[in-house]
Amino acid sequence: MNYAIAITTFDKRFEEFLVPLITSIKQQRPDAEIIVTANGNCGAPFNENYRQALLAFLATQSNCFPVVFPTFQSLAKMWNRGILNASQERVLVLNDDLRIPAGSDDGFFDQLEQVLARQSGTFKINGSFSHYMIRKSDLIEVGFFDERLLGLGEEDGDFFWRYHEKFGNEIPSVTLPHIDNVCSDVADDGYTKGIRTAAKFNRDYIKNVKYKETLLGGYRGMFDKRVKKVVADEQQYPYETFYRLNRDKV
Repeated sequence: MNYAIAITTFDKRFEEFLVPLITSIKQQRPDAEIIVTANGNCGAPFNENYRQALLAFLATQSNCFPVVFPTFQSLAKMWNRGILNASQERVLVLNDDLRIPAGSDDGFFDQLEQVLARQSGTFKINGSFSHYMIRKSDLIEVGFFDERLLGLGEEDGDFFWRYHEKFGNEIPSVTLPHIDNVCSDVADDGYTKGIRTAAKFNRDYIKNVKYKETLLGGYRGMFDKRVKKVVADEQQYPYETFYRLNRDKV
């Protein structure tokens, strides 16, 4: 495989979602490299029973690598770390509440790999960031997912907006069957919600701090209205480019 898989998850979605998802992936692609970023609980200690069960399960799965955060972290950070930890240039990023059924003669991964043969860049799948393929060089050039978004939500729209700003075109979307986005409402209880499972903090930061609505110019992207960015982006992971240029010299 010329791509890796990164899955974000947390304790409440372990048995119902994560276990069957990884099991199904491994049935279809036994050698797949899977990076699992497991979040801590917001305002509460890490679930020790979950830690033990997660590590025990992943130990039975070949080529699976856990990244465990003892305390609650942003989805932006989980995405960034999962992508950076992968050994491949291209990374398929998945939410944990997805179902990818095995058994089809022309299943999801077969069709995904047909797309990858002709599409080398970053793209959404079925119009959603619940599942997307990203190229590390795109992530570095656009700028990493904004870790100032301390909860969950808006990190995809922010990246989409900045991608357009950088390249002058939108992230394309590819339609693929045999993947079901459950859109679970199961969420961590510790943070204040805005829309569904998204954090109110993230929504407020995007709408009231980082971007400003405008009638002239600007760009809408995935946001409600056309906006201009009024807060500059900080450089995150500044030495990643140096690593990529020099890793073969070690």
